[in-house]
Amino acid sequence: MVLRSNPTPSEPAPPGSSILLSRRTLLRRSGMVAGGVGATAFLAACSAAGAPAWTFPAPAATAGAPAQGSSSPAATASPATNASPAASTMAGMASPAASAAAPVVARDPSPADFAVPPPYRPVSSSVIPFSLTSNDGPDETILIATNPPTPYQSKNFGRQVPAPTLRVTEGDTVRFTLANQGQMPHSIDFHAAQTAWSRNYQEIAPGGTFSFDWKASYPGVFMYHCGAAPVLMHMADGMYGAVIVDPKDGRPTAREYVLVQSEFYGSGGQYAKMLSDPPDFVVFNGQALRYKTTPLLAKAGELVRIFIVNAGPNSSSAFHVIGALFSHYESDGYPPNAMGMHQTIDVPPGSGALVELTFAEPGTYPFVTHKFSDATKGATGLFKVS
Repeated sequence: MVLRSNPTPSEPAPPGSSILLSRRTLLRRSGMVAGGVGATAFLAACSAAGAPAWTFPAPAATAGAPAQGSSSPAATASPATNASPAASTMAGMASPAASAAAPVVARDPSPADFAVPPPYRPVSSSVIPFSLTSNDGPDETILIATNPPTPYQSKNFGRQVPAPTLRVTEGDTVRFTLANQGQMPHSIDFHAAQTAWSRNYQEIAPGGTFSFDWKASYPGVFMYHCGAAPVLMHMADGMYGAVIVDPKDGRPTAREYVLVQSEFYGSGGQYAKMLSDPPDFVVFNGQALRYKTTPLLAKAGELVRIFIVNAGPNSSSAFHVIGALFSHYESDGYPPNAMGMHQTIDVPPGSGALVELTFAEPGTYPFVTHKFSDATKGATGLFKVS
């Protein structure tokens, strides 16, 4: 059994927005022309500090901030804390009518190191605890883009979007607990679990708590999400996360990243728009162009492994790295599905995948969904290879 290396985390950075019409236009206008010189100039020009803050007036009745959800140290889950410079208040944004009320602050959607998954560990003889809170309301406002600052009233697990990543090993038993700290019913649906929907995936009322056990029987890359009605709205508003189930014998050592693609519609809670309109933003890990100014890091010649989840809820992902080829691909992250070279992989909504690649030489390599109408809306990032 081979354990993984622990890659150096790279912090996400605020993107600029642009309207793009083609692959070449996309790369030129965002300064990510594959080939070195343009990409280098882009990185030099985009070395500004963190995302700007954004505030707007609170409603007349503002709910208190839900308590932070937590996972037991025994569970390999990304931390649910989310303190960020982008969460600071921008002075003077509240209207006079709301000046007496505390402003609602839009924060970064998830931790800066979200793209680095929890490490692999051998199968455990003990039950693995994994606990989440479900949250909604004005205190759950996140920044889904930073140029211009775009607030979005999310629904979420663990007060972050995407939710914390759960990583377990084939054969592990997970003891899951959901505490509903929101103002509406919420539920859970683990695509990695085999359990009766009628027993364990039912809605939990505000203030309620529910627990159940499930076994990770199949290795793979899976989604989890809220299944409360209307499911489309709960998912589009941010209630989703990734589950990585490693094979019992592990995988070769590699630098690893997790990327969750998803869509945002309007400013949150706009169900009719989610039903009939295209998304306003398509993003990786909760924010448009998140890895533009501070790319994900790699080294030439090393194996890079990417766990990909498409949370949708509506669009497929055509994941592609410009200037590289995938040497290994597993649909659903399931080892028996392994295939060789791929240039672009399709990940439908609600599904996952695993790809591996090795960058041939130092440089900058954009990653996108090759559905370029969605790449234009924010589903674009960079690998910086030394």
